[in-house]
Order: sequence, then structure tokens, then C-alpha cells
Amino acid sequence: MDDRNDVHDLFTKANFPFIRELMYDLNFTLNMVQLDKVGYKQNGTFSGVMGKFQNRSIELGCLGTLMRTERLEVADFMIVTLIIKSSIIFRQPPLSIVANIFELPFSVGVWACCFALMAIYWMTMIAIRQLTSGERFGAIESLVYIIGTMCQRGCDIVPQFNGTRLLMFSLQLTSFFILTSYSASIVALLQSPSRAIASVGDLVRSPLKAGVMDTSYGRVYYQETQDPDVQELYRKKIKPHGEKAFLEPNEGIGRVKQEMYAYEGELNAAYKVIKETFAPEEVCKLQELEAIKLPPFGIPIVKGSKYRELIRQRLMWQREVGIIKRFNLIWIHQKPQCENLNAGFSSVGVVEMRYLYLFLAVGFLAALAILLAERSCGALDMLSRGFKKFTRF
Repeated sequence: MDDRNDVHDLFTKANFPFIRELMYDLNFTLNMVQLDKVGYKQNGTFSGVMGKFQNRSIELGCLGTLMRTERLEVADFMIVTLIIKSSIIFRQPPLSIVANIFELPFSVGVWACCFALMAIYWMTMIAIRQLTSGERFGAIESLVYIIGTMCQRGCDIVPQFNGTRLLMFSLQLTSFFILTSYSASIVALLQSPSRAIASVGDLVRSPLKAGVMDTSYGRVYYQETQDPDVQELYRKKIKPHGEKAFLEPNEGIGRVKQEMYAYEGELNAAYKVIKETFAPEEVCKLQELEAIKLPPFGIPIVKGSKYRELIRQRLMWQREVGIIKRFNLIWIHQKPQCENLNAGFSSVGVVEMRYLYLFLAVGFLAALAILLAERSCGALDMLSRGFKKFTRF
């Protein structure tokens, strides 16, 4: 009952000290009966502790239970002794997972201006060639040069006229500033988490897997919820995995650390594991969403008990003098603080570069297709010339 390292049955461990104080205060002894669950109503009958209250075989519960409406049929709740929150803990997926980072540094307007600038330079170089017959830059060479310059590539062809040289210099200077801004933005975006998940609905549509803390009320509340997003979360990401979706805090939080995973559980248990296993910079990456809102915990007593008011007053006295607050601070782990928000870095992997590889593959296939087309056209041209010579003879 005093093991703080065990996060199970917190509602029993955190509330039993109040009952023990009542024993000393009101001078009574306990004849305790141990049960494995609090109990829910099924087919008009309660199980567990609530079942004992229903058949009036116990007087007082030495634990805190969720204040559910159907439990008021067989028990009264004296005061709220404990509030436990349950949230979904996850890491935002990297921005490169949910978006093409190679198009994010510039807005649509900037991209349009860049392509318009390239078109203006191209038409200007073509016009210079038309006006000066000695210029060696043709239409194709001009286009290749402009694209290469925008990508900081050189050119082995030297222009003949100063007008073309000045145009090339201005293009190189412009491309230098554009590429510098683009590169700086890419570096920042590679290290930036996304803001793609801001609600339970976003989580359902995300690539993250999901799991739930293995508690009896977790199974019940997910099935009873009326929130359509939470219902969809349960139906798509939890229910298909069956019992494998219900995990212990150590395993669930461990998967949050290692995988793209979201874990819903008691914050008290989750915070304990996070403090023990997460580095300070990793704590800063964690996000929380509230899927199910748990009612407060209260100490139950059998319905209509003549001791209800007396015990309620003494429990209120414990709250007034700070006993309840003291034990809550002992048993409930506080949220870890984010201390190194900008520390650490994320390595760039294949996933981040997938659009670049795709573009490279498309370029390779396009070049191969053009090469085959050129060879085919050349072969057909040679064949047609040979046929014409043959017909002359």
C-alpha cells in the first residue's frame, strides 16, 4: 500500500491514508474484504465493490472510486479526494512525414516569381541572340544555363557580348540570395516538429498508432463515449488490435519514445515513466490530448448509511488542515518540465529525402526515354536515307 513505484491501483493507495486517519479520529477498526475490481453495472447487477454495496454486505469503501451516475443507486460519495486526469501522450510527427519540406521554404507567390524570373531571363537571352548573330547561346543552351545557374551550377560557354555577360552576372547574384534563403529554411524545417495533430480527429487521420493504459475504466469509457472523434479513434486504432492495444505504462510510454505512437493513460503513471526514461530535450517534444474526461474520485459509503454525515465532516476536516493535499502530493507525480527546448538535433533519414529521390528517379527515367526516342529517330532517319538510295538504283 505504500509502494510509490507501483502505479497500479492509485485510487486505492492514495485514499487509504484518509481511511486510516478516520480510524484514529473516530476510534473504529476495519474488517476489510479485498476485491479485485470496483465494479460496473451489468444486467441490473453490480460486480466488485459496488456489488458488495448493492447487497449491503459492507459499510465503507477504503478506496476512491469514479463518481458514476449508476453507482449512486447503491452508494453515496462523501467528498472528492482525488482528481486523476487521463490524456493521450504522443510526439508530433516530423514535418517531413506530413509534408513535402522541399516546397515549404517559399510561398506559392515566391515560387511563381522564381519561375517568372527564369522565363524573363530566357526570353532576354533569346532576344540578345537574335539581335547579335555572333552570340553562341542558343535557346536550348540558354534554358540549360538558366536552370543550372538557379541551382548554383557553372557553365563552360563564355558569352561574346557584354550585355549577355551582365545578364549572366545578375542571374548568378539573384540565384545566390534565393538559394541561401532556401537552404537556411530547409535546415530549420528538417529540425522542426509539425503542428499537424491538434485534436483527436487529427490523431485519427495521422500515421501514428495508438494504445491505451490497461485499466478497467479505460475499456468502459471508450465504449461509452459519445464524442464522434473518440469513437473513430477507438474503432480504427484501438479495437482492431484487441488486447494488444491495452498496455502497461512502461511499454506504452516506451513506444512513444521509440516509435510514431500515441498512448492514452493516467498522467500520474505516464509522468513517472517519462521522468525515469526521457532525456530533458525529449520531454519538450511530448504533446497531450484529452480523449476521455474522467469524473472525480470519491470515497463511497453504502446508500443511506447513518455514518455518512459523521465521516463526511471528518473528511472535510482532513481537507481543511491539509492532510488530503499532502497525500495527493505524495502519490501524484507532477508533470516533467521542459528545460532544454532547443537542445539536440534530429538526423536526416531516407523518409525526409523521399521526394528528392522520387524527383531523381523521374529525371532518370525521363532522360532515358528521351535518349531512346533520339536513338529511334536517328535509326529511322538512317533507314529512310538508305531506302531512298536503294530506290534510285
